[in-house]
Amino acid sequence: MNMQKIVDMLFPVLLAAVGWLLAEIASFNNRRMSVESKMPALITAEGVPTDSPLSASRRQELKDDIMEDIHDLQVRVKLMEERQK
Repeated sequence: MNMQKIVDMLFPVLLAAVGWLLAEIASFNNRRMSVESKMPALITAEGVPTDSPLSASRRQELKDDIMEDIHDLQVRVKLMEERQK
């Protein structure tokens, strides 16, 4: 076997490999663009993560509970101060 026959036999294989590699690069680029297009929904322009509806509602519930506890403590302190007078 001479070198020309080997090159002739490997050329279609190399061409197919390059074609497959280009297709994979294009596929990877499409997936990257898809992820990048979804990023603004997750992170604001300032780089702060946005809340999901579940975490926002849970945070609001915790805030309401804390505010209620603070109000109760303020009332108790006021009542204790009035008793001491």
